[in-house]
Amino acid sequence: MSTRTILFFLLLVPVFALAQVQTPPPAPFNAPTMAVLLANRPAHDLSRLGGIEQTKWLEMMEQPVNRSLYPLRVTQAMLDTLDGTLLDRRFNYIMGR
Repeated sequence: MSTRTILFFLLLVPVFALAQVQTPPPAPFNAPTMAVLLANRPAHDLSRLGGIEQTKWLEMMEQPVNRSLYPLRVTQAMLDTLDGTLLDRRFNYIMGR
């Protein structure tokens, strides 16, 4: 084997090893983000018609795809009681009435 081939394989093996490292799970939601998430959850009375339970809603919103599909509505009253700078930046927010 040539020196280049050996060097190539010696550099390639660590790259494959780094590719096998699992990414850490996303950080849990902080209190202001959790309050906005629960306020935006579909109503409880729709549960028999296909509404979403609280645990299922939170699991669904942990996925990055759903964060962009379901923007969270924030009102001025929410911003008066919550610190807007602490809201999780992974979500899309829409200012509502």
